[in-house]
Amino acid sequence: MKVQRVLGIVLMVQLLASVVLVFLMAARSPIDAHPDEMLHLLAGRYFQTHWLPPPVGAPETAASYSRWGFSYLDMGDVVYCLLGKAAAAGGLFGATPAVAMRSFQVFLYVVLVAWCLARARTFSPALGFLLLTPQLWYVFSYINGDALPFLLLTGLIFELGWPESGIRAFWRSREAGPTAGVFAVGALLGFLLTSKLNYLVGVVFLGGILGWLRGEIAHWKRLTLPLAVAAAIAVPWSCYHAWVNDFQTGAKVAAYADQVAEPELKPSAFASPQSFAFIMLRAKGVPLSALIMSMDWPGLSFRSFSGLYGWMSIVAVPWVYYVFGALDAALLAILVLPVALRGGPSARLLFLGVLVCAALVVAQSLYRSWTVNFQGQGRYLFPILPMLFFYWRQCEERALRTPALLVTALLGTFSLLSFALIGLAHLA
Repeated sequence: MKVQRVLGIVLMVQLLASVVLVFLMAARSPIDAHPDEMLHLLAGRYFQTHWLPPPVGAPETAASYSRWGFSYLDMGDVVYCLLGKAAAAGGLFGATPAVAMRSFQVFLYVVLVAWCLARARTFSPALGFLLLTPQLWYVFSYINGDALPFLLLTGLIFELGWPESGIRAFWRSREAGPTAGVFAVGALLGFLLTSKLNYLVGVVFLGGILGWLRGEIAHWKRLTLPLAVAAAIAVPWSCYHAWVNDFQTGAKVAAYADQVAEPELKPSAFASPQSFAFIMLRAKGVPLSALIMSMDWPGLSFRSFSGLYGWMSIVAVPWVYYVFGALDAALLAILVLPVALRGGPSARLLFLGVLVCAALVVAQSLYRSWTVNFQGQGRYLFPILPMLFFYWRQCEERALRTPALLVTALLGTFSLLSFALIGLAHLA
């Protein structure tokens, strides 16, 4: 136990150090030194003076369209409304929109760290959850649409994973009244449903959690309250976005892109040899196997999951990724093998659910690279992390906690070195 306490302190120090590094990256790196940051910024600025999503191609959104003829406003993602309101609030104190939006991202990370610290009081591995990859910290240090849904999904899984949480206490008793935690879970789910589409696999996993916990739910009608709160947030926003585009958003996005995109990037030219080489590969006749075998999609995805900075051009030396891979494999072995070899039916069922949902996350990222734009983006795999954490929380082999914490501390050490010596050194 003494060793575990020491490792817990190490993890807490590393977690707090990650907050400092995220702040430094946000404060010192140039705007648009990160993937599509300027486009995210311009999308957020629309909501400085608006409350509802615009129709595709609205004149006041022209600046937010890229050379691909695409704007993040076309997605109907609620994060841009929150970023815009952060910019409006920051303006009251003299902050530029970029500074205010980056500050909002850093604030989200601080909230996430505080949540982990709170949960670590009853489960010390929660201290290491955010230390598994520095790429996770990276998305909280600049303006983008990935940080918020990760916080939302993680928060939901935290609450569903803790027996003492307000939502689970509400489900267990027919007499218990709803607490603030019950409404918070509904709100988190509502915002998640209006966030990036790759996090919808996380919603499937949440449904799986409910099935796994079905034995403690006193009455299924108790689900209606948080679901009603979620619907009250997600349905009006999503319906308005569809209505303002005549319920033809996809078609309008493609048509407008064909008007304003550069010639080789127009949707109508995607299947032609003259179009951009790495777009719509399936339409060009490239087999899916080519992405895996000759285009190194798995390697690129893993590197960009484990620490790839800037416009995916700031890369560590190869042995760094080998170390990350070895430590990831060691941690997975510690967590998975006991359940695989001698776990009970419930634990094995949960493991199977995590495996299936993780495979879906990987598959949707690969499919997007094949059918839309070849991008081995590790951030598309982030929904796997809170799923893994839920499994860790429920199926931990207590006798193996010390080696699990040790491997996590080693991952935290390499993450700190990667972020500081590779990311910050080149960008700040």
